[in-house]
Amino acid sequence: MSNALGVSPPVMINRIVDRLATPQGAQLAKVALLTAKLENAVQEETAQSAAASPDGEGKAPVVDSGAVVDRLI
Repeated sequence: MSNALGVSPPVMINRIVDRLATPQGAQLAKVALLTAKLENAVQEETAQSAAASPDGEGKAPVVDSGAVVDRLI
């Protein structure tokens, strides 16, 4: 099994769903919930970055690996 750095974000979300032992009938809903949670976390990070920036422009975190997904969710 590879580490979180070598895993794509959608695969990491699926791994989290599996890790939580989500029943099969609820897995799709859990994936949607975690995807929305990830999007909200990205927006919050962007807002915090904008608040700290002198020009008011926030930078969104790059969600390019499973490690970033694991950190944000």
